[in-house]
Amino acid sequence: MSLLTRGAVLCFVALVSCAKPVGENCDLNSDCLKGTCQDGTCVRECADSELDCPIGYVCSDLGRCEYGGGAGGSTTATTSNGGPSTTNTTTDTTSTTTDTTTTTTSSTTNSSSTGAGMGLADLTLCGADADCDSNTCRAMTPNGQKRCTHGCTANAQCPSGLRCEGPSTASSVCVFSDVGRPCSGTGQCNFACLSPVNYCVSQCTTGADCPNGYGCMLAAGEKVCIKLEADCAADTSQCVVPAACDNSASLVVSSCTIACNTAADCPQRAAGLPAWTCDGLCRRPSDVYGPLPGGYAPAQWACNASANVVNVCNDGLHIDFASFTQPNAPSVSCASPSTTDGLGGDACLDSCRYQGACANGFACAAVAELTPGQRIGLCMPRGGGEVGASCTSNGNCVFGLCDTNQCSRDCTKDGVCPEGSTCTAVAGAFAEGLPYKTCQ
Repeated sequence: MSLLTRGAVLCFVALVSCAKPVGENCDLNSDCLKGTCQDGTCVRECADSELDCPIGYVCSDLGRCEYGGGAGGSTTATTSNGGPSTTNTTTDTTSTTTDTTTTTTSSTTNSSSTGAGMGLADLTLCGADADCDSNTCRAMTPNGQKRCTHGCTANAQCPSGLRCEGPSTASSVCVFSDVGRPCSGTGQCNFACLSPVNYCVSQCTTGADCPNGYGCMLAAGEKVCIKLEADCAADTSQCVVPAACDNSASLVVSSCTIACNTAADCPQRAAGLPAWTCDGLCRRPSDVYGPLPGGYAPAQWACNASANVVNVCNDGLHIDFASFTQPNAPSVSCASPSTTDGLGGDACLDSCRYQGACANGFACAAVAELTPGQRIGLCMPRGGGEVGASCTSNGNCVFGLCDTNQCSRDCTKDGVCPEGSTCTAVAGAFAEGLPYKTCQ
């Protein structure tokens, strides 16, 4: 077993008074006395300004990184790179809540997380450092497109779907999550390549830091995101721990899993869906019958122990990505020893949370309502369309969101939009307790 080094191959046999302290359950940021509400728990963003917050930010008394050291609960509008906006705040007249919009145009941006000049906003395509307001232009994945970004010391300092990674701690920047990206050696991942299963991994503290379908497990002295979305019925080679092949009677298809201390080590579905549990091994919820990853097509179907026709997708969800509809189940013979293909464009679908985001090739966007008033994130395929480009489906767009035939980005969690677009509140259901916003 080799030691883990960055970029190397990892070998592994609104102001509301509240009373809830850090560690307590929550639904909204306003439920927390300190910090923010992350995946149902009050968590401090920071304790030390220099160590935990970007340059130009100060850790407030409320445990939040805030620009210039303002008191907790500031309502100052921010630009995509975190600095104060020179534009006036506006009121969203289509929503029942009042919010500020966030401008990202270079003509109204006068600072960044690094305090540099008047270049392009974060997430905007760039060619050189000088193009960016942060003076930092980096490839979002090895040999991939370059975008404006900024230096960081923790994932919490990055926009949703990005990770704080780099060749060394001193040079870490916010880049796309490439967890699950196929790899075979050094320099092919933002953090490290996991051998012999050959996919990129990212550091984690709990499963909440990983895409849905990935758990957080210790490997070579580092806790990293481990893929559990794998079939081990006939071949356990895709299980990082080959012995951890779950053959529970509730499953239709045997599925990889990992050892756990608590359910926090296990994959995290969108808020409101039944959760994984831990009994020494991570166990799938009762509505999940198999391991097929999001994007697997065609989705596969079979009969469960009750002779009901079910899909064997790892999150229990399926969709036709192109039409954004849910196909009917196919006709299935319960006596068949094999699964049955889904109809038409049917494919497996993963839900997501902003913190863990999605695996490589997908972006988390709150495009569905679980219940009235509650949006959930779904992992939509990434395409090539930049924000503002014409589109006919979410999969046409870089950030996995096609909004009224124009590519957009879900900026609910971070307020970040590429140059020339604005993070604007959308009327209707909230996402993870926050007003839903998109780049327009």
